[in-house]
Amino acid sequence: MKRFYPLSILLIALLLAACGPTPTPQIVKEVVTQVVEKTVEQTVVVPGPTTVVEVEKVVTATPEPTQPPAEGAKTILRVGTGDSGEGLNPHQQIIGNFEDANPDILVQLEAVAGRDYYTRLLTQIAAANAPDIMQIGDDAVPMFVGKGAFVPLDDFITGNYPLDTSIYLPGVLDPGRWEGKQWLLPKDFTPLGVYYNKKIFDQYNVAYPQDGWTWDDLLKTAQALTKDLDGDGKTDLWGIQLTANWTTGFEYWVAAAGGRLISEDGTKVVGFMDSPETISAVQFFADLYNKYKVAPPPADFSLWAGGNAEFENGKAAMRLFGRWPQAGYKKNPNIDLGVVGVPVGKVRANILFWGGFGISSTSKNPEAAWRFLKYYVGPEGSEVWKDWAIPPVASVAEKAGLTTDPIEGVWISELNHLAPRAYVFTPFWNEAVDPALRKALETVLIDPAADVTTVMQKAAQEAQTALDEKLSQ
Repeated sequence: MKRFYPLSILLIALLLAACGPTPTPQIVKEVVTQVVEKTVEQTVVVPGPTTVVEVEKVVTATPEPTQPPAEGAKTILRVGTGDSGEGLNPHQQIIGNFEDANPDILVQLEAVAGRDYYTRLLTQIAAANAPDIMQIGDDAVPMFVGKGAFVPLDDFITGNYPLDTSIYLPGVLDPGRWEGKQWLLPKDFTPLGVYYNKKIFDQYNVAYPQDGWTWDDLLKTAQALTKDLDGDGKTDLWGIQLTANWTTGFEYWVAAAGGRLISEDGTKVVGFMDSPETISAVQFFADLYNKYKVAPPPADFSLWAGGNAEFENGKAAMRLFGRWPQAGYKKNPNIDLGVVGVPVGKVRANILFWGGFGISSTSKNPEAAWRFLKYYVGPEGSEVWKDWAIPPVASVAEKAGLTTDPIEGVWISELNHLAPRAYVFTPFWNEAVDPALRKALETVLIDPAADVTTVMQKAAQEAQTALDEKLSQ
């Protein structure tokens, strides 16, 4: 599965490229590279101050026809994606299958290389030159919809080429909704889970974690597997590798504690980020590092999820994370892999990370774009996607045996326990609220003597001030 990330982080790669509020597009020099033809430079004038911004290359991963088709003979669609490398293979296969079944449409895949994927898409939209279909990540949905980047899909879903949305696995449609309308449909996704290394558990005769285990069970298991193996007073084997200052991953802990980080109307942080439930989640998370010392200290706060590598190196018995590194773990000689759902706190909860496709508001062929989109995210596309990741269509996942697989079945089962992420309540989450939460997590992890209640109260006030400023604009 292609990795995807919250905007507050340059998410694993481009699927969820880091994206706070994107500045108003400016005069942009855009370089477009066609794999089979030539490099084209063009200056696009869009609203904003007079500034030249270099835009990195867009690679057309499917070649354009050498001769333009006759008038009305073919409809050419452009599909923009942040995927790269082997991640383009399922796209290519689905496109080929679709073109075979729909000879009136040609699909051109544009894979964007480099940083600032979202900025480039917004620039293309402002220039009325965006791909017909665009891929974005979950917490980019409010910003893109707010900028008029997509058309709503509701009329297409019930129109001439209808889509039965009941075909999908639980929860995977939700991230594509905003303000009561469906703007995008699911490409790939992952909840959180806990990886565990059976080699280590077996070596020390510790029982594997089971579905429905609790925070107390997590702590006891991690303590049993935290070891000073050579007696030098330093930990050589850690119980669990955690996610440091990764705020999006931390939302699980808050949800499992029965809390939330922002009000449902998206206007209040005070009373939520500093609630007793949130404070209890922060305290337990920090205690795993500083009091119980079962988690390795963050290697580098500037790296995603702290930059730790203990689990993959066979130096940590467990890791709480998403499905992204699973393929590598299965091949890793240090690991005999098992997966279990995240532990239950006050309530059972998980969160979802997601990428999807929508139809650009600048598309000149929206009905043809819908026909391809419906194919890509429907049963036909899922038949291809199942060989690369968990497909969004439930019947395809079940037929492929994924729902009963001891590893893949865990990820699918966790979809039944999803809590809404904080970004769904405000388009200003990443720019106004998330930075204060990140700073608070870093504070309590760096300073074991920090008073968690005081830290979270300060963070809530800072976030509220920043949010009020955005709301007043």
